Amino acid sequence: MDERGVGLRIRRVFLWAMVVSFCVAAGAGILVLLGVSFGETGGKVLLSTVTVGLFSLAMLCCGATFARAGRSLGVAGVVVSMLTLGWSLVLIWREWSWDFEPFQVLFSGITLTIALSFANLVVASTAHRDQLIRLLLAACLGLTAVAVLLTLLLIWDSGWEGESFPRLYGVVLILAVLCGVLAPLLSSLRKRAGRTPGPGHAVAEPPMAEGAAVEREPVSRPGEPLDPALVAALEREAARRGVSVVQLVHQQWPRERE
Repeated sequence: MDERGVGLRIRRVFLWAMVVSFCVAAGAGILVLLGVSFGETGGKVLLSTVTVGLFSLAMLCCGATFARAGRSLGVAGVVVSMLTLGWSLVLIWREWSWDFEPFQVLFSGITLTIALSFANLVVASTAHRDQLIRLLLAACLGLTAVAVLLTLLLIWDSGWEGESFPRLYGVVLILAVLCGVLAPLLSSLRKRAGRTPGPGHAVAEPPMAEGAAVEREPVSRPGEPLDPALVAALEREAARRGVSVVQLVHQQWPRERE
């Protein structure tokens, strides 16, 4: 089985887990509004269901890179998400205590999960990469790593006192999100620009030898069907240029339209 098929099956599992979890949570919420009481155990079941749905969404985002070159980033995101999900379920079902350290571990895992999900979505959305897109992608990943480090400092109460820290934190978050939004948008725009010829762009015809006849032989006689091989070749060339077959024919033989 190829890697693309494995990645597709894994994403399908995450998708169905998310759908089932959200449907169960929605149904339970409706029952609560109608006056049905689930008690403490029912509340924990409902909270566990919502938690599984949210982390399934995060793992689905990380699975977007399974069929690409950045699959190691996706695998890391899925592993961190599963570990954080397990720790979340442990905290939901254990006896309540006022010790804050387990929640610091939980918040750290959630921070890493969100960061990796965001990074995988950006990587998966930048299919067309030139020098500018690579620069934006590297800046996004680097700024996201810095944002994670600053967030962990906030969670673990170490070295974030002062007026400069919140300003630096905000600037890093804004720049990370900006690079993460610009990279996929510019990648899509540049990919389309590379496929579509500009207005007035002349379609180059194959060179002809000196003395060769300029006349074109008819591809078929009136009333006869076109050669299937010719039709397939026209469809491939039209798909490569990003136009329809009719537009390709009009571009290649503009005089014959009159």
